[in-house]
Amino acid sequence: MARVHSLILAAGAVLALSSGVSAQSLTVYCPMSEDDCASVLKAFEADSGISSSFVRMGAGEVLARIRAEAANPQAGLWLAGTADLFIQGGSEGLLEPYAAKGVERVAPKYSSADNAWTPIAISAIAFFYNPDYLAELGAEPPTSWEDFADPVFKDAVVLTHPASSGTASVVLATMVQIYGEDRAFEILKATDPNVLQYSRSAGALTQMVASGEVAISQSFTHGLEVALEQGYPIAVSFPEEGTGYELNSAAVIANGPEEQREAAKAFLDWVLTDAGQTALGATHRESVIPGFENPDLKIKTSEVKLIDYDAKWAGENRGRLLQRYEAEVRDASAAQ
Repeated sequence: MARVHSLILAAGAVLALSSGVSAQSLTVYCPMSEDDCASVLKAFEADSGISSSFVRMGAGEVLARIRAEAANPQAGLWLAGTADLFIQGGSEGLLEPYAAKGVERVAPKYSSADNAWTPIAISAIAFFYNPDYLAELGAEPPTSWEDFADPVFKDAVVLTHPASSGTASVVLATMVQIYGEDRAFEILKATDPNVLQYSRSAGALTQMVASGEVAISQSFTHGLEVALEQGYPIAVSFPEEGTGYELNSAAVIANGPEEQREAAKAFLDWVLTDAGQTALGATHRESVIPGFENPDLKIKTSEVKLIDYDAKWAGENRGRLLQRYEAEVRDASAAQ
């Protein structure tokens, strides 16, 4: 369930950004964890004087909500989520194009050609598992997307659903780009009997694996960084075929509340500054700006085999792939 959170403007936070925006209030839709949404917006507030409230929900749910509110948008900014979803939203006219100041710093392969959205960070898809549970099963850690269909993992898998989760959307597009569409769906259909539960978002997956309720799952590395930092008894592996990644993005919501539009643009300007990238780095994500390193990460994307993930193709084909997924694998109503 979506929850609204308020961030109160700290006394003395008066730094004016180049847009000339004065102190305002901004409503934000954010699929990051509650702590990550709050910490990034608090850092923005401290630098800009702009206070925020946010509604936390899965990335797919953000897109669905913006679509449902298109005639009367209730928020000014969509903060975070995979570019695939932003591309789909932009193609539907739900986002207002804006060329953020500093966008020229972003690595060209991550850039949005039409500036309908702003790339802000990256995070790869990883596998993770409970070593004790695998020992009980006599199973090896997963090192292939096909391993999730192994009968040894019957009722021992938990996944997110692509109708509501950006994680699952990237997984679906990644598998199709690796295997081709028909083979990818064969693997997904073979995996489905092993899935104990489909979740609407990735937040609960690490706890289910760490507690021994299930054996294996899939997640973006930023979530696993947090779990490892907190001492969760999990381990991480990667698919030998290669993995895709979330190109985390942000955008101004088209026709959003007039009084919020400049504040939303000010956020996009800020998030590509060193201060903005540092705030995102604190959420365990990697920068989209070449040479801007996050030394605290335990999992280095540079050491992982990444595919040449085509976010544009993924965004343009998301709706069609989701329809096939719901028809052939599992309907969205199954997600809890």
